[in-house]
Amino acid sequence: MYNDTEKSARRLEEWLKTLEQFNLPDWESLPQLDLYMDQVVLLLTRYLEPMYTGEDERFVTASTINNYVRMKVMPPPVKKKYSRVHIAYLVIICTLKQSLCISQIQQMLPVDREEASVRAVYTEFVERFRAVASFVCRTPFSQDRSSLENGGLIMTAAILSVFSKSLTDFLLYESGGEEYED
Repeated sequence: MYNDTEKSARRLEEWLKTLEQFNLPDWESLPQLDLYMDQVVLLLTRYLEPMYTGEDERFVTASTINNYVRMKVMPPPVKKKYSRVHIAYLVIICTLKQSLCISQIQQMLPVDREEASVRAVYTEFVERFRAVASFVCRTPFSQDRSSLENGGLIMTAAILSVFSKSLTDFLLYESGGEEYED
């Protein structure tokens, strides 16, 4: 069921190294020129690919982006072009969709779709993302090789995921959200 400890330790070290080096782009690093859909997909893949290790299918496609627009999760493109506001929405959405449903993510996005509001939310998101990534890299369980035996780290990570999801659900529900379906 579980890999041998040495192999798991090497994989964990690789993952932690990738996490330490991974950064979401700052607002100022997002393109200032508007992009077409295929350019957006390529850009998001480059930005987010390190987070999607081990997944076979593409995590962002033109049809998924079109669905976010159709569902009004993000603003529609202007003359088939996507601005830095759209890219910011998509970075947040694609990052969070690994553990949250779209209706939950939508509650976390700015209601006011003006650039200043989106910039503020995006900047806060990137800062918090970096802080949490740094925290994960420093946690004792991620450095403890003995926790790799018998799947201890796998269980710990899964349980942390459960508590994180539960806390998110609770906070969003308390802030006026609806109950969520998976």
